[in-house]
Amino acid sequence: MAVLTFVQNENTQKYVAEAVVNANFNIHLERPGGGGLQLFQKNGEYTEAIDDRTATDRGFDTVSVPNTVPYNAGQIFDYDFDGLVYPKTIRIESGSAVTIGILTEAE
Repeated sequence: MAVLTFVQNENTQKYVAEAVVNANFNIHLERPGGGGLQLFQKNGEYTEAIDDRTATDRGFDTVSVPNTVPYNAGQIFDYDFDGLVYPKTIRIESGSAVTIGILTEAE
């Protein structure tokens, strides 16, 4: 289990966290309000400091999630992800602040 630390991107006004995953995983987020939520990924381990670049600028691809998530993910987001290729770096962008962010990988 890892705690996700979100940083506000001044250019997009979104709250951003990145992490490397090595197995199927779950993302659990708690936010004081709803708002959009976008997920991105790229293969390999590419951790670096979060700055004001966008996901596209950093070479991430969009991850398809249920249609309701990008527009109104609500205050609680809890979703399991299965993948075939690891390691990968994921990026989470939230339209509102995140008070609790937890990433749990399968053992």
